[in-house]
Amino acid sequence: MAGRKARGNVVVYYNSQNITQYCDSSDLDDAIDQMETTNLASTGVETVAGDPKWTIKLSGMWDNAIDAILAPDAVTPGTKRTAYIAYTGTSATVTYTWTSNAEIANWKIPSKVGDFIKFNCDLALSGTPNRTSV
Repeated sequence: MAGRKARGNVVVYYNSQNITQYCDSSDLDDAIDQMETTNLASTGVETVAGDPKWTIKLSGMWDNAIDAILAPDAVTPGTKRTAYIAYTGTSATVTYTWTSNAEIANWKIPSKVGDFIKFNCDLALSGTPNRTSV
């Protein structure tokens, strides 16, 4: 099986806006907490899966256009929008969608001498995504 290049095969939307052209990185993360259930009768550590915590970590070159899309929601905590990320493979496109459950978190605009002005943020996602493959 050959690998798949990210460039041209990943699409990110936030609040009906295609923000792919501003991103150079988008990491989909599903962190599931493990809750310990060990008791005195256990022969080792025992755990059960907790709730998933979905996040899309975004970064890229800052521009006033991406700032106009993301920053108003970043400065208004609790604003939830629709977001999706799609990955195109050899035979199908897999899309993960959160309807009215995406919120901007950890908004940053790092800039240093000799480098481009960049942005990075997390899309904090509530609930489980609707996953489709077509």
